[in-house]
Formats: sequence, structure tokens, C-alpha cells
Amino acid sequence: MRILIVEDEPLIARFVARGLRSEGYTVAIATDGEGAVERLAGGSWDLVILDLLLPGCDGFEVLREISGRRLDVPVLVLSARREVDARVRALDAGASDFLAKPFALDELLARVRVQLRRPVTVAEEVADPAPAGFELDAPNHELVMRDGGRRMLSDREFAVLEYLSRTPNELVSRQRLLNAVWGYQFDPRSNVVDVYVGRLRRKLEPGVRIETVRGGGYRLIPG
Repeated sequence: MRILIVEDEPLIARFVARGLRSEGYTVAIATDGEGAVERLAGGSWDLVILDLLLPGCDGFEVLREISGRRLDVPVLVLSARREVDARVRALDAGASDFLAKPFALDELLARVRVQLRRPVTVAEEVADPAPAGFELDAPNHELVMRDGGRRMLSDREFAVLEYLSRTPNELVSRQRLLNAVWGYQFDPRSNVVDVYVGRLRRKLEPGVRIETVRGGGYRLIPG
């Protein structure tokens, strides 16, 4: 497994790299955002560990580049920014997980192991949840509207909507979504599912709703 660490603090970068190598991972370090984007575009990576506060091109810009170039790589943000807004912005920009500094190496390694388990595999062709009133273009990760308009979805957005569209009008628990899309027992205190459902609501056409059932989960209501 090849992991790219994007961190401008040498002590932290070396500490993380040493811990990862002790677990058998192949590790490289980029000290700024521009270097990270070049490395990501020029090779195959299994995971990126990304700081947000970088010189020049910051971590949010790196996330936008990863999304814009459709690079299929999970990103674990490791940042001193602890506020909720930073976490939400990072997840909205495409991060897979967020760990605040200071951190315990054991927890970081556990989260790395989790991220290296791939999310659910969606259909290779255009999914056809006709009852939901829209289509999902799997090869391009796009939401196809009734009028033919298209909206780009991130990997996780696509997987969440694809899962919900299998059973329109039926309740799907948060835990089922976490297990299906993230592939592991996620921290129940995390609001990651709520974040992605919120993003999807802004992209769905009028009439199609994702209903939140307090204490239960989510229900896709076709238009």
C-alpha cells in the first residue's frame, strides 16, 4: 500500500512516516500542496494523509484538485484545525475522514487501516432506480435529471444516493449506510452521514427528498 503524507512540519511528517513504515506501508512525503498535486497526478496512491495548513496551495485546494481530476484516492485529513466548520468544509471538499492534532499514533494507524478498506462498489453501468425519478451514471459519477441535466457527485455522494435509491420510500438506518458506504463500524458520534445527506439534498431536483427520521435514519422520497 502506497501512502502520501502531505505535511510541512518535518517532525510531524517524519513521526507519521516512521509509524506507517513500521506497519509495512510504502510512504512518501510532500511538504506543500503543489508538490502533493504533482505526486498524485503522476502516480498511483492508496491513501493521502493531508494537513490543511500548507504553504501556498492549502489543503482545501488539494482536495479540490483531487476531486476535479477525479483521482480515486481516499484522503485522511490530519490538522490542527479542530473547529467543526473546518471538519465540515474538509468533508464537503471530498475528505474521507478527519483527525485533529494532537493525535495518538495508534488512533491514526487504526484510521489508516479503515481507509484502506475500499467503500462499496457501485454498478458499472447506469443505475436505473426508475421509481426514484432520476438516474445515476456510474462511470461518470453523475446524477442525471429528468430533463437530461447532469450534476457531478463525489464517490461517497454517489454511493450514498445509490444505496438509498435501491429502496425508495423505505427507512435506511444511519448504521446501515455507514457500514455499506464506509465499510466499517464508524464512530457513532460522527456526523459524516448527515454531512453527505445534506450535500445530496442541495443537488437533488425539486420534488425528490431525503427525509430524516429522528432516531431512525433516512428515507428517499421520489418526486
